[in-house]
Amino acid sequence: MSLPAAGVRPHTPRDLQAYGRRYGLDYRVPGLSPRAKAPVVRGLVREFAPRHGMQLVASDVEVLHRYDSRSRASSPLSIIVLLEGRAEVVMGNEGPLTLSPGMALSVRLEGERCLEASQPAGQRLRALTLSLDEGCLARLGARAPAPAASHLHAWQLPEPLRQGLEQALTTPLPGEAQRLVLEGLSLQLLAHGGCFGDPMPSSALRLAPQERERLERVREALHEDPAGDHRLASLAELAAMSPASLRRKFRAAYGRSVFDYLRECRLTLARDYLRKGYSVQQAAHFCGYRHASNFATAFRRHFGHSPSSLPETS
Repeated sequence: MSLPAAGVRPHTPRDLQAYGRRYGLDYRVPGLSPRAKAPVVRGLVREFAPRHGMQLVASDVEVLHRYDSRSRASSPLSIIVLLEGRAEVVMGNEGPLTLSPGMALSVRLEGERCLEASQPAGQRLRALTLSLDEGCLARLGARAPAPAASHLHAWQLPEPLRQGLEQALTTPLPGEAQRLVLEGLSLQLLAHGGCFGDPMPSSALRLAPQERERLERVREALHEDPAGDHRLASLAELAAMSPASLRRKFRAAYGRSVFDYLRECRLTLARDYLRKGYSVQQAAHFCGYRHASNFATAFRRHFGHSPSSLPETS
């Protein structure tokens, strides 16, 4: 699990409380007191201001202890993007929802509605949170999810937008050029997040709790053994539903198809092997690909570069 070297530091419960005061969040670390000196996460948190009334917070951390957060301030619109890792979110009777890499969440926080999130330990968590104030929303002609609709809208991040965010964070441009890049990407997040025109349906949040539990069994099976020979029929049996229902409900819950999710798990595993020094052929074999050429094509489409030219990390 490799993190960028510059600016990386441990963050204790007290540090999280300081972030909470700034961003309107209450943090809780089960098993650690608020004054404990043990680190909860280790990594980097950066703040950007793409334009007036718009804040973008990027975090890249290794989660050492599970921690929970709960919003305590109103926000007309926030968009949360998960680039790597996993988080569980819930708002009142909406959710629980599992956010996995490539998913985004548009949310309006008002009144007694609080967004609660839990980040499991033992993972690298890379996430973005874009927040806009009322003035910025009005100037852009954008809006939060309509009051009659769900306060949460989960959606799949388009791959070109995901790659743009990755590049902007890993290879930033100097000065004003970087601000312009982030402003453009932020506007794309608003456009895809259903903040202009008619809101997109949020069917991911209309599944019964029992269905979510069964779907989570399937997701866990894919995540824990991405190299396995997974078949739709056996996965449907694990979920106690028909293959057609599994296809439809898995996409509703996680924003992508069963086998798109499996491919992402395999490619992420392969990238880890490559970073450890294994060859392209070995990484392809270890993550379940029979042919290195097919693996290389999938890897390039997903990450934007070939497996043989993996960017160096500290």
